[in-house]
Amino acid sequence: MRAKIRARASQEGIEKSVATKKAIEEATQRAMSGTSSATPDTMLDLSGFGEKFTDDGTDELTPEEQAEIDKIANMPLFDQLKEELTNTRFPTPLAVFQTACVMALIFAVSATLILKGDATIRDAYMNFGFIPRPDEVYDFSDLDLPDGFLDQQNLESNIEDAIGFATDTADQILDN
Repeated sequence: MRAKIRARASQEGIEKSVATKKAIEEATQRAMSGTSSATPDTMLDLSGFGEKFTDDGTDELTPEEQAEIDKIANMPLFDQLKEELTNTRFPTPLAVFQTACVMALIFAVSATLILKGDATIRDAYMNFGFIPRPDEVYDFSDLDLPDGFLDQQNLESNIEDAIGFATDTADQILDN
């Protein structure tokens, strides 16, 4: 296999790189001797990196440069307002009406989709029996309620009796 690769490389005119071979040998020697792989000549110098973020004031604009760049900021407040309003393009009444019509159409379509989707999902749940239909009446006459459960209407007027009743009911449940 190596012979085929060498033959193909020589046929294509590819030669071994002396620099790569030398770098591999140096890395192998460093690994065998236990020294670090990075030498001072191959390390990345980051000493000047932090200096780029210090504020030395050279990036600041002089007041003359600021005045030249932003002429409106140096005007009196009323003139600034007048200048800004003259450069502002307000929508026409027709554009406002068109936007309102588009918004109303989007609202109508969205509301229709939501309501129709809700009705479809509700019908599917009723067909599967997950929820009862509005016209179905259930008979709960055989429902066994604790003694005094329906007496709660009388307890609303007196909170002390309600607490006492709740305590008695809880005791009855725990005793069973």
